[in-house]
Amino acid sequence: MITTGFRTIEGSGSIGENALAKFRSRKHSIDMDDRFLLPEEKKGYGYETGDRFLPYKWQDLFTRERTQMRIRTIIMENDHVRAEFWPDYGMRLYSLIQKDDGRQLLFDNPVLQIGNLAVRKAWFSGGIEWNFGQYGHTVTTCSPLFVAKMKDKDGEEFLRAYEYERMRGLFWHMDFHLGADDRYLWVYSRFVNPVKEKAPFYWWTNIAVREGKKLRVYSGTDDVIFINSVSMEKEGAAKVMCHGRLPYLGIKPGYDYTYPESFTDYASEYFFQNHHREDETWEAAVWNDGWVFFDRADRNLAYHKMFCWGEEQGGQHWRDYLSRDGEGGYIELQAGFSPTQVHGMDIEGSSSLDFVQMFGGFKTSLLLTECDYDEGRRELYSEMNSLVSEEEVRKRKTEYASLSSLEPVDLLHYGSGYGALEVLRDSSLIPPGFIFPYDSIGEEEKVWEDVLRGKSLPEEEIPSSYMTDLRWKDAIEAVAGGNFNAWNILAVMYLENEMDAEAGECFKKALSLRRNAFSLRCLAVMSVQQGRTEDAVSLMRECVALDKRREYSEEYVDLLVSLGRWKDAWDFYETLDENIRDDEALIMGLLPAACHLVKKDFLEKCFKREFALIREGGRVYTESWFWLQAMRFAEEKGIEFSEDLVRQFEQKNEIPRQFDFRMG
Repeated sequence: MITTGFRTIEGSGSIGENALAKFRSRKHSIDMDDRFLLPEEKKGYGYETGDRFLPYKWQDLFTRERTQMRIRTIIMENDHVRAEFWPDYGMRLYSLIQKDDGRQLLFDNPVLQIGNLAVRKAWFSGGIEWNFGQYGHTVTTCSPLFVAKMKDKDGEEFLRAYEYERMRGLFWHMDFHLGADDRYLWVYSRFVNPVKEKAPFYWWTNIAVREGKKLRVYSGTDDVIFINSVSMEKEGAAKVMCHGRLPYLGIKPGYDYTYPESFTDYASEYFFQNHHREDETWEAAVWNDGWVFFDRADRNLAYHKMFCWGEEQGGQHWRDYLSRDGEGGYIELQAGFSPTQVHGMDIEGSSSLDFVQMFGGFKTSLLLTECDYDEGRRELYSEMNSLVSEEEVRKRKTEYASLSSLEPVDLLHYGSGYGALEVLRDSSLIPPGFIFPYDSIGEEEKVWEDVLRGKSLPEEEIPSSYMTDLRWKDAIEAVAGGNFNAWNILAVMYLENEMDAEAGECFKKALSLRRNAFSLRCLAVMSVQQGRTEDAVSLMRECVALDKRREYSEEYVDLLVSLGRWKDAWDFYETLDENIRDDEALIMGLLPAACHLVKKDFLEKCFKREFALIREGGRVYTESWFWLQAMRFAEEKGIEFSEDLVRQFEQKNEIPRQFDFRMG
């Protein structure tokens, strides 16, 4: 049975966007230290994992203030299982209940607390998240998907969630199946590249399950790639990964790391190096009361992962920061196509990839939290396989794949209107199984429909949306004329595609039509990319002279701080209107300048407010605490402040929990 409804929850779910185009890293592939990996594990390491955002915009306006919210839900259930999906939040599977025993199998966060952890920043913990497209928490994690109620060949209902992914130009769908007699939820996912050129590909299913004393994680192998703890000690340092074998990884002698609670020092993860066989492509969490959560996949989705926040103060704080105090404990089980999340791969041109995965739970009489790991793994797999066999996995995949071309008819929920724009631009590229209704085109997409129909773009100080697919270039050029905004949009397209000469000419054309802050800011970005930082400062200085809105002000401060120009950053900050000076991202960007300029009163105010935008893995906010303590000490003792004092407080490493966001 499939029904729609609402859940009332306390949350901070109001999310706004950053207007500016955030350009991709010129380093497409992260440089990774692979010296400790096996030769076969080095292929694709770091490939296409550099930051990338466009044509999507950052979702960086959210707060810590919670109100009662009504979340749209889609419920799928039978006599044994109840699954609750949130279609406005990337079809997050927020709750999965084993009805026979009333057991919640997932971490169903009691609040919706947005934090700064995703590709587009906004993210929240809990449930099962579907990460597709770009390395990191996905671009659709806080955005709607299309959802349709479907029927299979026997008239059984299932759900299809789908979208057009604009960054890579790929189409994807997830089909959720829960037959009348099923005791487990199944998902069949398919990804289609409709053009001849290959494209970078990324997928990781992210499953949050509750922590527990003696919680133990199993998978189909004991071979793992794990993080060397030394690599976590410095902000911005590249993760150094090693090959190891569970349960003992050599991090600390005698510690069994099949228990996530053994990670006492830092948030960490390891990746199970399963072979592409159905007898290995599974993962399970086992609690000491005998309950087991497990997922199984076909051989495509071979690799699995465990992530935990660790027992250190910073990781413990992060868990509750994303929830309520004392209620945020969870670990993540994940599954992907590549050996780790920083191993990249491609989807070939004119091709598709797919997988099937199931989720469920059961109670076992085996003492799996106390036994020898290898013995426990064998016994657990035997019991799991009796419930969901390898043959069943293969059968389900064949059955569900045969339904992938069925046309969605009964639409329950709309995603973006960009798929419908692709229908208008070139309907021959829309794969079978996808329907993008014309009425899904909203105000944002209507601008691009007008371009396709030969109408001019609106003249906007900042473009309301971006198009980076070069297949749109001719249509935009045809309507550009004397419209400065159209030339800015073209320039953004060129710059994102690293066509600097063409981008520069378009920005200059826009400036000749109107002296505007957006062109100047983008030219500043291009100057930084090319190593011309003084030119960038000059361009941004003119930009903010024209327009001091929060996005430009944030970027100017960030640029000056990155160059160590503390006083320039501070002097600019003091010229801003009060409402802009209170901007959270601006204040956080200014923290290093405040530290070096010994702005004690400013820092005191910062540590009296609660920030929502602190970035996962970032240390600037936490480390500013030590500067403030050194300033307080110098004032109290009547001595001169110095950075040596700061080092002393850093060595003491005493910081209240609410200010500690370190993960290593």
